[in-house]
Amino acid sequence: MASGGNSRSSTPDVDYTEADTESDQMDTEDVSKSTEMDHHEPCIMPNPIERGIMILRRANSDTEKFAALLMVTKLIKAEQLDEDSKKRIMDAVGLDFLARLLKTSDVPEGCPPFMFKSISLTILTCFISSCVGNPTLYGLIPVLSDIISKPELYDGDLTLVKDSFQCLKCIASERSGRKAIIDFEAVGPLVDAYVAESFCYEEALEILLLVLAEEGPRTWEDEPEAFTKLMDNMAHEFAVDQTERKFNLCEFITELLQSLPVTATSTGSPSWKKDLHKGLSDMILSKLGREQRDKALRLAGVAMESLGVSWILQADYGAPADGKGRQVLLMMVHLACIEVRMSLEDKTFKEAVALASPTTACYTILELAINFLVNGAVNFEQKQKQQLYAALKGAFNAVLIFLKASFDESFSENPRNHLFVCATIRVLGAWLAEETAANKEEVYATIPFIIKTCRYNFDWNNKKAALKSKKKSQSKISSKDDDENLPDIFRFLLPGLCHLTAEDKPRSLLLELELENLLFEYLHYHWNSIRCVFGPQSKTEELEMPAEIVNSATEAMETICNIFMNIVVQEPEKVKIDPFYYSLLKFIFMKVPDIPSESPHLRLCGNFSILGLMILRHQHPNVKSTDFTIFRFVQTTVRFLWDAHNVEESHDYATLVVSTKYESHWGSLMDLWFLGMHTLSLLLPSIPWLCDFLIESEWPQTIIQTLISVRDGGVDPGLKSALEDFLCLLAKSSRAAFNIMKEKGVDQVCKNHKFEELSKVFSLSTAKSEKAVGTLECFYLFANLKPNHRNVNITLTELSVWKLSHWFSLLRCSFGSFDKLRLPISKQMKPGWINGGKTSGRGFYQRIGTKSLDELYSLWKSERLNQLSLKPSVTSMLDELATDFNLGLITNGPSVAQWEKINEIGCKKYFDSIIVSGDLEVEKPDKDIYYMACGELQVRPSECIMVGDKLETDILGGLNAGLAATVWINSKNKDPAKEIQPTFTINNVTQLPDILPNLTTILQTEDQTHDCD
Repeated sequence: MASGGNSRSSTPDVDYTEADTESDQMDTEDVSKSTEMDHHEPCIMPNPIERGIMILRRANSDTEKFAALLMVTKLIKAEQLDEDSKKRIMDAVGLDFLARLLKTSDVPEGCPPFMFKSISLTILTCFISSCVGNPTLYGLIPVLSDIISKPELYDGDLTLVKDSFQCLKCIASERSGRKAIIDFEAVGPLVDAYVAESFCYEEALEILLLVLAEEGPRTWEDEPEAFTKLMDNMAHEFAVDQTERKFNLCEFITELLQSLPVTATSTGSPSWKKDLHKGLSDMILSKLGREQRDKALRLAGVAMESLGVSWILQADYGAPADGKGRQVLLMMVHLACIEVRMSLEDKTFKEAVALASPTTACYTILELAINFLVNGAVNFEQKQKQQLYAALKGAFNAVLIFLKASFDESFSENPRNHLFVCATIRVLGAWLAEETAANKEEVYATIPFIIKTCRYNFDWNNKKAALKSKKKSQSKISSKDDDENLPDIFRFLLPGLCHLTAEDKPRSLLLELELENLLFEYLHYHWNSIRCVFGPQSKTEELEMPAEIVNSATEAMETICNIFMNIVVQEPEKVKIDPFYYSLLKFIFMKVPDIPSESPHLRLCGNFSILGLMILRHQHPNVKSTDFTIFRFVQTTVRFLWDAHNVEESHDYATLVVSTKYESHWGSLMDLWFLGMHTLSLLLPSIPWLCDFLIESEWPQTIIQTLISVRDGGVDPGLKSALEDFLCLLAKSSRAAFNIMKEKGVDQVCKNHKFEELSKVFSLSTAKSEKAVGTLECFYLFANLKPNHRNVNITLTELSVWKLSHWFSLLRCSFGSFDKLRLPISKQMKPGWINGGKTSGRGFYQRIGTKSLDELYSLWKSERLNQLSLKPSVTSMLDELATDFNLGLITNGPSVAQWEKINEIGCKKYFDSIIVSGDLEVEKPDKDIYYMACGELQVRPSECIMVGDKLETDILGGLNAGLAATVWINSKNKDPAKEIQPTFTINNVTQLPDILPNLTTILQTEDQTHDCD
């Protein structure tokens, strides 16, 4: 570019129109403006600013504009300019004019090579605040980036570099400018400038921090390698520096880690992670002042959140956890506990909030450490565990005290105060998810405040979302509508609420606080937040929903289902009469069929389905048979249960295995599946059409056909028991089901897999099917006459010969000759065994009226109980054991029948706890029934021994519950199953004292192992 405008530029990066020279291009820009202004010149002399603007506008060529700029600098003093004046002057100069000057490399001969760049940047730096938001300004970012990344080219005029940094800093101060810096890939040059420590390199870091603070991980979206380069540099300096700068770097690295790109955790050089670990470990294990410790803990919290707790355990990155790593983690947690107590104890509400920044950093450490440590990932020494638990307990006692002191504070009116209270509730949720035994009364005292805060946040966010939606429809969204929502702290409380609703006192309190309504609303909210995943949307639309949002919402809904399950089990009468649960049931009926059957959604489908079955047990009288939604619900639920197992995916096609689709989630699906089978089975007698529905679906037929093809031992014992119970209840509840199951070969299933209970059902029912019209099989009636005894199954094949003789004698005394009584006998009994050979295998008949049947039932019940007794050797043993041990009894069976037996034989006095499965929703071998017994005895499972005579229930249940030992009473000298191995085997219960020394050794060993717990 020539000052006279007569030379033609060949610069390729300037966009020209048809003009003779580059100067002509700039000269013609403001001609029309100047011409117009000439007609409106005031007659009076304007002030210096107005004169300067007038001169600039009158310039008709680049030469005149340069001259005008020189005059303006003499006319106007910097202190005379306000923002409005700067904007007017900049408009007169023209940002396009400065942009062309900055981009050109053509200068008059003999002039400095960067003369035009220098002039342009000098002017732009002075007036850039008036240009923010202008796209033309953002278009200069590549030029500015080039200048700062190659300062060696401008050694003769470093003011260019300094001015470029100033311009970029001003651009980064505005939201659209920060996005432009990322979009124009200026992040890399800024990193290069800092790493090279070139002229003004500290300015580069300041600009980067401005962008990072607002844009986070998006900063590195297009240049992930820039993050690694910057972190490598900073982390290395952080590791080796031993001066006060180490703590400045600590703050910088904290900001960097908060913007960690996803790719940086799995790709790139790991050297910065190793250096970061070394530098942080040195700080944590050193004696620090309060301010220095706060900085170290803040970095520790961010590092744990970004890189995972396991990273802390690796003293040498990439190596397994060692002693130093455990020491660092322990010290972090202890320091965090101390900091929390110092910040909250003996402080007023305002004083505690003033220390919010370091305290919340410690909350992060505690939350992450608790979630990690409860999984047993670190094998701490016994003393370390005790110290750690004591430290955590003390910290959360301080948290509870602070929350209690917050009751009367109007914290919701102050955003800072409110956010700190929310952070405190969140970390308490992490503690309650794992520990509800400590500080019980303090926890109960804070529950109303916590639920109130959760309700406040939830309602606020809902109102805001509704208002935003309304404004969006009216196209009236303002910048204020972009404010962040209040924290969703209820999400973090759900696991703790799951534990609290399992206990009587907190559950009662939570129900008084209308927790059910809040949970239902929250369930609605999360369902609606991801309903596009479940709807008829296309695959493209489904992919638009971020995976983390779907996973978070799904996990929340699953936990809500678990909370409701606790309430349903513990409050059956409330569930039966409360209309709320009918509404919840209808919601489940409507939503379950929409959940996809793919693997990622199986847990959600299972939780919804099983909760629906559990509520249906109590609410089925209110469900109309014409309600089509219940059929769709049952269909989906059956599909969830049906698809869980097959033989096609087994290695030999003769083993029933978990389906591939379920396998990856089976750890969490297994309990749901067994609970679902149990609950569905219990529903069969209550809902007649359910049996017909199942038969029409051909699921029971498929189960039978599958079991016929499965080899002996090819079914897991727990699965075998669940299928047998289901088939038993189905056969008892429906004559049609019984006949079809018989046709499909249920006898062969019983024979192949030793289904004793199912064999009994079909043995009795076979006899029933052979009787003449209008007659009844009396022993089957004994099991069904009284509502309280309809689950009792008495079959002839269960009774020994002497029992049969006794029963027949009683019947003869009560009803006269056998000519009047029809009583089918099992085909296994030979004629002549009973009544001196006068009976036949075909049986005797009698039509018995209602009154006679009642008398017969009473007689049978009386004689059955008379045959039950405890031998003196057993009572003597129980008396002896009771002096040194707590004794508990767990028995499966209907409540009334089992308690009648217990009372009749007088065994209550020998036991400190008696649990009957008929009083509960679970039975042996479910581990939960063992945990209930441990709770009543106030002992840990590891301090208990199970003694029983049934491998598939007693011993398997003890193994499932993790008891210290199991003792099998093998009175019939059976071979134990390979899958179930008891610790000890005896032939008679009275042999138990003989093995007590061995059992006592086991208990002492377990007690030492878990002493700190």
